[in-house]
Amino acid sequence: MTEVKFEGETGRLHRALAQCHDMVVRRSAVFESLNLSTGEKVLDVGCGGGFYTYEAAQFVGSTGQVCAIDISEDQIGAARQKCTDFPWVECRAADVLDLPYEDSAFDAIYGVQVLEFVANADDGLKELLRVLKPGGRLVILSTNWNSLVWFSTQPERMKKMLTAFDQHAPYPDFPAELPSKLRKIGMKAVIQKPLSILNMSYNENSYSYWIAKGIKQFVLGRELVDVAEVEDWFEEFEKLEREGAFFFCSTSVITEVLKTS
Repeated sequence: MTEVKFEGETGRLHRALAQCHDMVVRRSAVFESLNLSTGEKVLDVGCGGGFYTYEAAQFVGSTGQVCAIDISEDQIGAARQKCTDFPWVECRAADVLDLPYEDSAFDAIYGVQVLEFVANADDGLKELLRVLKPGGRLVILSTNWNSLVWFSTQPERMKKMLTAFDQHAPYPDFPAELPSKLRKIGMKAVIQKPLSILNMSYNENSYSYWIAKGIKQFVLGRELVDVAEVEDWFEEFEKLEREGAFFFCSTSVITEVLKTS
């Protein structure tokens, strides 16, 4: 089973994040790697609110098909609503560990920030490759959270918060582990390339603005750090922004896999 369902307030936060400029750039990079063509059948794994699904539908056109899955019913509802103009899009609640599709069903599959949330990610990879056609492309984007540089005048407090947030996923550094996981199932990464986000301003159109809210929500919800300390951590970002001292940089990795047989 996947470890996290993006439902309720978490789902709304995730959909707000998806609309910021940094995520628009990220989507462009993922689709550049996918190189979709008219008429292809594509699987969107962990589709969230349907932002990637919406763009994929335009790439493949009405002669193609986009199947979008997410474990969260809330997210699937949002994705269906976003893609109502595209009858060749199918959105359904499903688990990556038990995909409701036949073998070799898809020309291309992509998953963005998905497999790091799956406790038995090896089985998730096997299932994705099962439904991918020979010669098909698999593109995975995950964040290497150990790459994060986030300025704070209280570095020990920042370290405590980010260490607590590491518990949000079984694999906080999934890109580093992915090549060995692929080798175990007889596959290998064709390419791994970094995709960095640099924010020197803290505002609603930046990734750091929304991820700060997400970290605060997660840490408070799990009672991992004292409430007052969490609030002080969160409030510092507005102060740093006013002083022109805000700095955030994180690196994700796009992994491209080709199924040879």
